[in-house]
Amino acid sequence: MKVKTLLIIIAVIAFACIVIPPAVSENTDLRSGIGNSLAGNLIEQKKYDLAVMTTDWVLEADSSNLEARELKVDALSGLEEYELASEMQKYIIADKGASTDKSDLYKLAELDLKSGNLAECVEAYEVIVSMYDLPSADAVTSGADGVSCSYYEKGSVLLKLQRYDEAIACYNSVIEANPSDSKAWIGLGDAYLFKSLYDQGQLKDMYKELGKIPSERDSSVKRMDISSFESHRKAVEAYQKAVEIDPLVYPAVAAKIMGSYEKTVSSYQDILENL
Repeated sequence: MKVKTLLIIIAVIAFACIVIPPAVSENTDLRSGIGNSLAGNLIEQKKYDLAVMTTDWVLEADSSNLEARELKVDALSGLEEYELASEMQKYIIADKGASTDKSDLYKLAELDLKSGNLAECVEAYEVIVSMYDLPSADAVTSGADGVSCSYYEKGSVLLKLQRYDEAIACYNSVIEANPSDSKAWIGLGDAYLFKSLYDQGQLKDMYKELGKIPSERDSSVKRMDISSFESHRKAVEAYQKAVEIDPLVYPAVAAKIMGSYEKTVSSYQDILENL
């Protein structure tokens, strides 16, 4: 939008606020029409602070105006006020009730992720998955791309929560229905890789504690099953499968594998140094 057009729109809202007689200004429909239209245009122009002011002007007359509240969430997101945006989005979803759709929950999940509320982010994705009538594998088979997307996103957040087994289950749900999905194989490889790296950290802690006299050992550090390093092998196999399906992913996958080997060598070096 040209600057001239934007200035005209701002002039309209100023006119509505100052010049229009109170009887007309208090007309909530008129106020909503002008304000929401302007807020949408301001967001497109990345004038998020002005968009927040505009939506507040609309909400002063009608605090339940759904469009204005949704626009304010977008504007707050643009300002990186993710916690405030998340809280408002939760109220919107609560008010919508049964009419809440997946896009509402996707927005909430994204806001929770950006604000660091990872547990709530996972909950949002779990609700999205549960909104499909068919069982997960059948839903993916039927061509419900939204289900696959839900599993991908949920899996990535579970990785951030170090809930690796659950992330593995998410990606396996897609792979079981569509073995040729290279994206799912990469996600599965990531889950196994992070699980492997986590286990290596646990292994280092275990050996570090074993080097101490029994009375000084941290009881919270427990012995672990060395066979858990099987997850690293599974990660490599998953990445290789992804490359077989789509050779174009090779550069990214190769970098992951090389990085994991370097991390493994570093972990063993640290273990030896602490023996």
